[in-house]
Amino acid sequence: MGVFKRWHESKDGTKTPYWYYRLWHNGREIKRSVGEAGIVTKTQAKRVMEETKRQLRLGKFDISDARIPTLGEFQPHFIRHQRDVALNRSWARDEYGLKHFVSKFGSKNLTHITPGDIDDYKQMRLEEVKPGTVKRELEIIRRLFNLAKRDKKCFGDNPVTESGMVRVENQVMRILSYEEEEKLLKHSPAHLKPIIMTALNTGMRKGELLTLTWDAVDFHNNIITVHAQHSKSRKTKKIPINPPLRKALLEQKLVTQGSGYVFLTPNGGPYKHQSCLKKSFLTACKKAGIEGLRFHDLRHTAATRMVEGGVPLHAVAKILGHSTVRTTERYSHPEQSINEAVLVLENFNTNRPENRTSENPEKP
Repeated sequence: MGVFKRWHESKDGTKTPYWYYRLWHNGREIKRSVGEAGIVTKTQAKRVMEETKRQLRLGKFDISDARIPTLGEFQPHFIRHQRDVALNRSWARDEYGLKHFVSKFGSKNLTHITPGDIDDYKQMRLEEVKPGTVKRELEIIRRLFNLAKRDKKCFGDNPVTESGMVRVENQVMRILSYEEEEKLLKHSPAHLKPIIMTALNTGMRKGELLTLTWDAVDFHNNIITVHAQHSKSRKTKKIPINPPLRKALLEQKLVTQGSGYVFLTPNGGPYKHQSCLKKSFLTACKKAGIEGLRFHDLRHTAATRMVEGGVPLHAVAKILGHSTVRTTERYSHPEQSINEAVLVLENFNTNRPENRTSENPEKP
């Protein structure tokens, strides 16, 4: 009884050591693998064994499930946690983002997945998709391993953290001009046009728009309420409705004919995934001759227009749902602000009594 090391031989003849522990309970042997030596230490293996002993004494240890699960076995538990406990609105996207990783390593014990496996996965996916996509997938995988470690279904360091994330060059914000806006709306289908209008007049995110319901639209006070469960910041925010948007939303309410959702698919149902909008948006951009525009750039456009229109940054931050004004500052033009600040000082100096001339007399 205790912790011991056993060597596993792969198909190519390579031998790798793994930590095991063995216990006896009511005449029945419990022998489990904890993980690869070097990734899992002997001390960690002993802790797992002691935890098993404690659970046995309390009668809470299920011998039939007393092992480290495979990735394929743990993935459904992770998705359920994201959906029902973490209340992650993008749980379906997480499920999709794990598809390729589970396909490659689904049969592998969680503790047996190494940083080298993550390196191989990155290399494979970078040949198929853009770095930004790989980075998002790795972020999901990292969260999965963090949950597994928390639930004591995996031990050792997180292999994604050890391998490192994919470097992605920051994408330049694309701001839609007023001329491009007219072209985009002209070439947008009926179901897409009011979504674009709302995005440009509120700065709402795609997920916030597609989950918006009519009970969150207050025409009496001209306010849209984005509830915490649909907001990325997990905070409720209220966005004023301006006259053009009010007109567009009232027209949209007639179109939806009593549906609880503000925006519907061409088939008349609610949007189940954010990706449902991607094809129609790209098609509209192509017909309008607009290149390099993402749907999220509509949010950037709204923010930039507000800042350039003289709206204080703290007000823009509140509308966008930013936790700090610092995030909103990227929409301002610091050099222009500095020049304006110096001009203000110049005006103060000019108006000092000793600097007034006959050409600049004191105003009564």
